[in-house]
Amino acid sequence: MTVFDKALDGFRFVDILFDDTLQAIAARELGTAARWAELIAFNKLVPPYIADARSAGVLAYGDQILVPAPTAVISSTADPTRVFETDIELRKGKLVIDDGDFGVVSGLANLNQSIRHRLETDRGELPFHTEYGSLVRRLIGAINGPTAALLAAQYASSALLTDPRIASIVSAQAEVVGDVINVRIECQPVAGKPVELTIAV
Repeated sequence: MTVFDKALDGFRFVDILFDDTLQAIAARELGTAARWAELIAFNKLVPPYIADARSAGVLAYGDQILVPAPTAVISSTADPTRVFETDIELRKGKLVIDDGDFGVVSGLANLNQSIRHRLETDRGELPFHTEYGSLVRRLIGAINGPTAALLAAQYASSALLTDPRIASIVSAQAEVVGDVINVRIECQPVAGKPVELTIAV
């Protein structure tokens, strides 16, 4: 089932601001610009989608656009695979191919992969997800010492707390070894046991 085949369970109308794009509306109202194609489907839009004047299949600035309502929250008794979701598997930044198709990772393994990606991605690196990532790599080239170690632990903690699947940070420690800062962090996900991982900066 593609996004265009999904039934519209709930919706709301929001105003289109001057100079808005579908990506900007999706980022503001749906939490990610990547969902802009859903707005096309729900509103039966055609290019250029939004313009100065309304026409068939094109909305104008100041009009209202139909936006999908938030989805229901998964209960805490749900299957951990659903709570931690499924994603494409990456190893050392490369796609994994499994029997001619993309490999996938689910449940706790996906959470581990997601945490590592969030920490290794510079905040602001992804244009449509400006809050995604961490500030840990800003310490590259800084003088290694106790201050850099404390900052690395704090940057890692604050980055992980932006993931809705992380309930709290149990501990965050950093150790300076020569030119490298090893950050060891233990976090409590919304379901299951604490997860621990180490990254090197």
